Amino acid sequence: MTGIRLRHLVFTGPNTQPAELKFDDGLNIIYGASNTGKSFTAKAILFMLGVSKSLPETEEIASYDAAWLGLTLPDSRDVTLYRATRGGHFRLYEGLIKSAGTADGETLRQQHDSKRTDTVSHLLLDAMGLAGKQIVRDGNGAKDTLSIYLLSPYAVVSEQDIIAERSPIFASGTPSKRTFEQNLFKLLITGIDDSAAVTVPKSSERKVAKAAKLELVDEMIAQLDAELGEDPPKEKETEEQLDRLDRSAEGLFARLQSAQKELDSLVSERRSSTDRLRELQERAGELDLTLQRFAKLRAVYSSDLQRLQSIEEGGYVLVAMAGMDCPVCGAPPETQKHNHAAEEIAMAHKAAAAEARKIELEQRELAQTMTSLEAEAVDLRGTISQLKAEIKELETKIEEARPREASLRENYETYVSERVEITKVLGLYQRRAKLVARRAEIDAEPTKREDDAPPVGPDSTTLFKFAETVKAVLTAWHFPNADKVQFDGNANDITIAGKSRAANGKGVRAILHAAFNVAVIVYCIENKLPHPGFLVLDTPLLTYREPMTSRHGELSQDEAALKATSLAEHFYEHLASLKSEVQFIVIENSDPPAAIRDLARIETFTGLEGNGRFGLLARSI
Repeated sequence: MTGIRLRHLVFTGPNTQPAELKFDDGLNIIYGASNTGKSFTAKAILFMLGVSKSLPETEEIASYDAAWLGLTLPDSRDVTLYRATRGGHFRLYEGLIKSAGTADGETLRQQHDSKRTDTVSHLLLDAMGLAGKQIVRDGNGAKDTLSIYLLSPYAVVSEQDIIAERSPIFASGTPSKRTFEQNLFKLLITGIDDSAAVTVPKSSERKVAKAAKLELVDEMIAQLDAELGEDPPKEKETEEQLDRLDRSAEGLFARLQSAQKELDSLVSERRSSTDRLRELQERAGELDLTLQRFAKLRAVYSSDLQRLQSIEEGGYVLVAMAGMDCPVCGAPPETQKHNHAAEEIAMAHKAAAAEARKIELEQRELAQTMTSLEAEAVDLRGTISQLKAEIKELETKIEEARPREASLRENYETYVSERVEITKVLGLYQRRAKLVARRAEIDAEPTKREDDAPPVGPDSTTLFKFAETVKAVLTAWHFPNADKVQFDGNANDITIAGKSRAANGKGVRAILHAAFNVAVIVYCIENKLPHPGFLVLDTPLLTYREPMTSRHGELSQDEAALKATSLAEHFYEHLASLKSEVQFIVIENSDPPAAIRDLARIETFTGLEGNGRFGLLARSI
C-alpha cells in the first residue's frame, strides 16, 4: 500500500454521545442536506492533519472537547491522532483509538519545523515518502521545506477551491506564491525536488522581488481597469452623480419607514379584530348550542308537568271516591277490601303536586336563564356585525396603503442599487490611485536584476504526459469532448477544445478541478511516485445541483449540458476502480446514482430529526 488511509474521525466530549464517521478503502461518499456538517468534515480532517489551527466555531462542536483521527500507514501500522477541539498539539496512539484512557501516547507538535521530527507534519510526510523535500519559492532560488500544510491542496479540496476560476495549481490564490506552487506541482509529478537548486545572491533577490511586486501591482491595476470597463465615467463626474442621487433621495427612507409603519399598524389592527371576531363567533355558536339544549329541557319540563297534572287529577278523583259504594259492583265501603289504597292514592296525589311545584320553579329559572342568554346572543350578533364592518374598513385602508408603500420601497431599492454601483466605481478609482502611487514607489527602487530567473514548474514533456493522464481520467468519466483535453502550460490549467477551465460554469470547473487532482494521483501511481494515498473532494459534482435550492443558483449552459450526461455514475465507478491504490472521500449534496451504491461506503446526513443520521455532530438542544 502506498500513502495513508483514513479509518475514522471521532468527536468525544463529557456527557455527550461520541460522533463517529468511518472510512473504508476505496470510495467513500458523504452526502445529504445542507448545514449538516459535510464541509465541516473536510475542515475537521484538515484540522486533524495539522493543516489548520482551529475548527470552525459552531454550536454543535461546543459539546465536544476531543477529536480522534484513525490512520493506516503504508507499512500497515494503525495509529490514531488525538487533538483537543480547541486546537494545540497532538498525541499519537498506536492502534485505532476512539476514546481516552486506553493507551499512552506520544506528543507531536502541530507547527511544522524542518529541523524536528516530532511534528505531525513530519509523521505524515514521512509516511507518504515526501519528508524533507525542498521546493524553490521564488526566482532567486530561495527554498521552503515541504509541510503538510503546503501539500494539503492535493489531499483535501474544499468546495470554495474546487469551483474557483484560478488554476488548481495555484491553490492559495496568492500571486507571490505561484513559483512555489508550480514547483510543488513539479515535485509531485516528477518526484524530484529543488534541493539541488542554487540560491542567487541577495542583491539579485531584491531585483526579483521588485519585479514580482511590479507584476503583482500591474495585475491588480489591470484588474481594476477591467472592472471599470472600456469607457468608464470620470471620477469627478461620478462623485457629482453620487451627490445628485443622495440629494434626490433625501427623506425617502423616512417616508418608506412611515408608510411601512402605517401598513404594519393597519395589518396588526386587522389581525386583532379578526382574532376578536373569531372569539365572538365561537361564543355566539356556544350560546346558540346552549339555547337549543335549554329549549329541549323546557319541553321536557312541560311534558313532566303535564304528566304530573294527570297524576294529580286522577288521584283527586280516586280520593274523592274513597268511602263510596263501588262503582263497578255496588258493594258498600264496609265490605270492600284494601282500605289502605285510598291512603296510598292520597299520598301519590300529594307527591305529584309537590313535584309539579318543584318543576314549575325550575321552569321559571330556566326561562330567566334563556332570556339572559338570548339577550347576550343578540348583543353578540350586534358586536359581530360591527366588527365585520370594522374589518372591512381596515381591509380597504390596507389595500389603499399597499401601493404607496410598494412604490416607496421600489424607489428606495432603486436608489440603493444605483448608489452601490456608483460607490463601487468610486472605490475602484480610489484603489487604483493607491496602486499607481505604490507602483511609482516600487519602480523608483534602484535595484536591477543581474541574471535570468531559473525555470519554474515541470518541463513541457512532463506536462504533455500529465495532460494525457487528465485526458484518460476525463475519458473514463465520459466527459464530453474528453479527447480534446489539453493542459495549458502557460495558464497552468486544463483546456477543453481550446476553452479554458475558468471560462466554464461553476459545475464544470468543479469536475475539471477534481479531474486534475485525481489525475495527479493516477499519474503518481502509474509512475511509482509518492502521493498522499487519499483524496477528499468537496462537491465535485456541483453541476448536478438543484438550482431552486442550491446557493450556487441557476445552471449555466455548459453545466446543464453536463448534467444531462451520465458522468456522475462513471465518475464514481472510476474512483471505485482505484480502490487498491487510493482512498477517495467525496462530499456531495446530491444523491449518488443507484448503480454505484454497492461500490462505495455511503454516509447520509438527512438533516431531519428522527430520520436516520441528522449530521456529523449531535445537534445542540
